[in-house]
Amino acid sequence: MSPLKKYLILFAPVIFSTVAQLLLKQAALKEWKSTAWLLTMGSSVVVYGLALALYSVALRYFPVSLASPVNTIACMLLVILGGTFFWNEPFGIRQALGTLLGVLSMLLILS
Repeated sequence: MSPLKKYLILFAPVIFSTVAQLLLKQAALKEWKSTAWLLTMGSSVVVYGLALALYSVALRYFPVSLASPVNTIACMLLVILGGTFFWNEPFGIRQALGTLLGVLSMLLILS
């Protein structure tokens, strides 16, 4: 398998986990148990399920000691950016520094 395909397999669950978390945030903004809340929560559960299935595939090709931290850090980075972009959540010095450290730690783990 090509290295590019392996890394696509590693990062695919990150995308789905990020989308699921952003859907949870969107659900939190809906009225509890409303149709919109139920649909958004249900979508999040389905997307999380897909993320777990994709993550199990990634674990065939990468050790858990690499896949888990990369998945967690990459998802954290994307959720921070998503919160800032979609809900205008604050992105100050702490978030910028945390994001930079996250990127650096991922690069170290992957090297």
